[in-house]
Amino acid sequence: MAPVQVHVGVCGAGLGGLAAAIALKRGGAKVTILEAATELGEIGAVDEVRTWGLNGQVVTRVDSARVKKISGFPHYIARRDHFHAGLTESARRHGVNIIVDARVNKLESTPDKVTATTTKGDSYTFDLLVGADGIKSFVRQQLFPNVQPRATSKVAAYRGVVTRDEVLSKIPEAKSLLSNTMDMWTGPNGYILTYPLSGGKELNVVTSFCKDYYVEKMEEVDIDEFRAYYKDYSPAIQSIIKLVNYTQRWPLLVMPPMPSWTNEHKNVVLLGDACHCMQNHTGQGAGTAQEDGVFLGRVISEVVRGVLSIREAVSLYEKKRMPRAWTKQQLSQVSGELNMCSDPAGLAKRDQASKPELAAPGEGSGSSAAFPELPPNYRSWQVFDSPDSVPGIFYYDAEGDADNAVCEYLQEQDRERGEVDNITMVGKCLSRKWWGAVEYNGID
Repeated sequence: MAPVQVHVGVCGAGLGGLAAAIALKRGGAKVTILEAATELGEIGAVDEVRTWGLNGQVVTRVDSARVKKISGFPHYIARRDHFHAGLTESARRHGVNIIVDARVNKLESTPDKVTATTTKGDSYTFDLLVGADGIKSFVRQQLFPNVQPRATSKVAAYRGVVTRDEVLSKIPEAKSLLSNTMDMWTGPNGYILTYPLSGGKELNVVTSFCKDYYVEKMEEVDIDEFRAYYKDYSPAIQSIIKLVNYTQRWPLLVMPPMPSWTNEHKNVVLLGDACHCMQNHTGQGAGTAQEDGVFLGRVISEVVRGVLSIREAVSLYEKKRMPRAWTKQQLSQVSGELNMCSDPAGLAKRDQASKPELAAPGEGSGSSAAFPELPPNYRSWQVFDSPDSVPGIFYYDAEGDADNAVCEYLQEQDRERGEVDNITMVGKCLSRKWWGAVEYNGID
């Protein structure tokens, strides 16, 4: 059985678009990326959480060794631009055709084809087009012109990067912040997150603060105003904040639940921030976009093998990815509320709940010596880095989920068509998926 020729266009070369392109190419599709920018690039990860006050008391902590043990994966930190460069190189090595300075400004689709035209007048025709073009997605605007992301809270984000040399020369006591850890200072109406980048050569400072209005767009911010947000925090973290010489106010917009991520023909589909942008309090925006891409690549691989049609594959993608993304959007909102709790009673209740993480080290559970053995039913309120509280994030396998979705769908088809063998009880569609590998790989 010869592979079905499938040409997929990806609109946007961000982290989600590149992940999708790599997965689609691995699945046997021909892939072309249309990127609006003239050059490729990205702009842009906790071990201990402290209270905001003068003593910076530790209120919760996470054992990264334990996380690795129970989830099976270590926690790596990378600069977005470094990670983006790696994905770009991987895409090119896989044979993805990346076209820059190709801003799409017109889409036309029929049941069989999609044509994308750029501002330069170049047209490209695909069997499937993926809109991975971010929060201001042109593709989404063509499919759902009335759907727009919106601010669901008055919280905005601020970012800054300082060098290791500067930190050590001006704040020697802050050396620990450049080690292999992440630290968070939580306080009423805001928090500060610090973690090392580039092998400890840099320290990333990411903060959030609740304004008195809904921030809908990026804004310039006076640096003294920014520093004043955290004037009551511990001296240690204030010293770090004073090293940040420039920042901007970033809106934290959320896409409302959408009725669909595709056009009527199921050959234009959205991915990542284009359809599920979320607040940043769980650090899952780019990760969720990459999950989308990996899932989509896997189901499209079954189109290449002749098991599914594009319409069927994209429908499975929508069915499975839409509720998962919406769950993460809600989790991110709640995580921010927990981090920035301002009610004294609620704050005391929150911090009391994480006391087990600060107890004396336990033995016999495999925990590292510096951390306690937690009760089996323990759930941390610091959800963004807790595999116990949110195992669906830490344990998720996008390829496995996609393949299972295909198998479930084929079983449904077998039952509806009555094509289940009476003796073996094996369905015809499902059997063809696995036996097809014999023909596909040219095995006699």
